[in-house]
Amino acid sequence: MVCRGNDAACQAPITNSLLNHFTEHVINNLNNSSTLEAHCKSKDDDLGLRRLAAGTEFNWTFRVNFWSTTLFFCDLRWANGHKAFDVYCPDDQFLAKKCAYNFCRWSARDDGIYAFSEKKNHYVLAHKWDPK
Repeated sequence: MVCRGNDAACQAPITNSLLNHFTEHVINNLNNSSTLEAHCKSKDDDLGLRRLAAGTEFNWTFRVNFWSTTLFFCDLRWANGHKAFDVYCPDDQFLAKKCAYNFCRWSARDDGIYAFSEKKNHYVLAHKWDPK
C-alpha cells in the first residue's frame, strides 16, 4: 500500500485490527482568531468542508476496512498557507509516530501542523504550511 503524499512510513506492512475504532481530531490553534478550513476525506467518505473558529475542533470516528487500506487525508487552509497531508494511514509506524492508541490529534498553528506524540506526551511539528 502506498499512501498519498510523501510519507514513507505509509509503505510498511499493516497490522491493525478491524475491530479498532479510530478517532481523528483536527484542532484550530491558530493565533489572532483565524478561521481554519478543513476538508477531510477518504476514498469512500468525503466529510465536507468545515470552517473552524479559533480554539475549536472537528473530529470523526471510523473503523479500518476489511483490507486494511483505509486512508484519510485533509486539506487545511487559512489566510497564510495551506497543506494537504495524510491524517490516518493503517500502518504501525505511521500510527506510532503520529497517533496515540486509537486516536490522532492534529493541531493547526501559525508555524505549521502538529501531531500529538504519545511517546513524547506533547505535540510535535509534523508539517510546515505551504505558501498560498
